Amino acid sequence: MDIQSIKVDLIHWLTELQDRSILEKLQAFKKQQEATLSDAHKTLLDERIVSYEKDPDNVLDWDHIIEEFDKDQ
Repeated sequence: MDIQSIKVDLIHWLTELQDRSILEKLQAFKKQQEATLSDAHKTLLDERIVSYEKDPDNVLDWDHIIEEFDKDQ
């Protein structure tokens, strides 16, 4: 079966499908596939990984961040 035939088969199956849980799972899968990082985000993550690898002790503890945040509130 070629790719177009698979698509047509799935489209027909989806139009008849009444199981909400399967439809919701398919929708979640679709959203997951669409959620990709932009090049800018990838670059930023790469830079932060390099920074961490150079000095892994130069980090902030999550509890410390929350504590500082609470002080500002």
